[in-house]
Amino acid sequence: MIEVRSPDLTVLSAQVDPYRLDTPAGHRDGRWVAEHLRRALKRSTAKIHWRGLHYAIVSLGDVRKPNGEPYANNDDDWTWLVNNAGKSARWLGYVPFERIVDNRNAEPIIHRQASVTPGAFVSIGLDVEIPDVADLTPTPFAEGFEPRQPYCFAIFGEKANLEPVLLPIARAKGADLYLPTGEISDTLIHRIAKDGSADGRPLVMFTVADCDPAGHQMSVSIGRKLQAFHDLQFPELRFEVVPVALTVEQVAELGLPSTPLKETEKRADRWRQAFGVEQTEIDALATLQPNTLREIVESAFEPYFDSTLVARVAEAEAEWTAAAQQAIDEQVDPVRLATLREEAAERLAQLQSAIDDINARCRLAAGEHFSLPAIDVPEPELDEDAARQALVAFDDDFVTATRALKARKAYGTGNGE
Repeated sequence: MIEVRSPDLTVLSAQVDPYRLDTPAGHRDGRWVAEHLRRALKRSTAKIHWRGLHYAIVSLGDVRKPNGEPYANNDDDWTWLVNNAGKSARWLGYVPFERIVDNRNAEPIIHRQASVTPGAFVSIGLDVEIPDVADLTPTPFAEGFEPRQPYCFAIFGEKANLEPVLLPIARAKGADLYLPTGEISDTLIHRIAKDGSADGRPLVMFTVADCDPAGHQMSVSIGRKLQAFHDLQFPELRFEVVPVALTVEQVAELGLPSTPLKETEKRADRWRQAFGVEQTEIDALATLQPNTLREIVESAFEPYFDSTLVARVAEAEAEWTAAAQQAIDEQVDPVRLATLREEAAERLAQLQSAIDDINARCRLAAGEHFSLPAIDVPEPELDEDAARQALVAFDDDFVTATRALKARKAYGTGNGE
């Protein structure tokens, strides 16, 4: 990971920004957490949640933190474990991210579409159930006619009750949906980065959150941690973070109600100075104008999503199937087909458990007995001139991405402290 010391390139607070943890104290605390994790879990592949590790440490008795102070069963030491030492342990590589179970967030709804390598074969009809022998006719099948978009998508919603609006969109767009409660955890961000890297396509992360300092910060935190995971573990990961809602402009334009910021909100003065408003929860839009929220989110997909791809792939598959069947009909060997039918007739008298064996012997690989047409799967087509709302863009270098994150965190005032 790139080591950052300059405040000008620090986005999150120094205690949690992944680029500011590579310090002697960070390594010291990280090793301490790793050691106690090994003591709590005997197997190297076992997992635990933070609260479980906290109690495991407390149960040992007379455990001292790296600074020499006793580790106690209180909120201060619990917070230090999770937000300080724990972050150092994971971001500095002492504890794998997967070993900490994320109990705070609901399991995400994954719609990411896997890549399929096109391939063709000929089936004689034994894939599902035992047919009549007379029905055993060579039929072409193809793999790979899948309308796979050029980007993999993820939607982050700050509230679980956004599901009625966001889930149908996620299904339609093939987007993974994350609806944690409050701030998205490092465990969840690690999963998003890992899945995005493995997918192979650039990741587009859409965020839907409250119009308040915490909601505004969500996309900053997500962008910064994805940035860090790119440098730390997943160099092939390319991503864009797109803040979709709820913006100050949307609140004003749609006439949404607002409430005073909490007295405990430390960022309240800077927020009011920057935007001149209080806070509006995303629930207000989701409840009062759900169709409007749906339109806002769907419009954010437009520069990244080819809406014609499904129909074009289906059309291409239909054309290929017709051409392949014609090719089979022209090339079929009646003697070979009769032999296959005779062999199948003998085996159809056997028990149902023999079906898999029949399939293996009767399925004809394309090219072995038939010459089938090449498979041409249409590629996505996007409007390259369409405007994008990305906070962090695919081709941004480290400094450019960092400055964009800092600018949003500072509400455009240049004061990102």
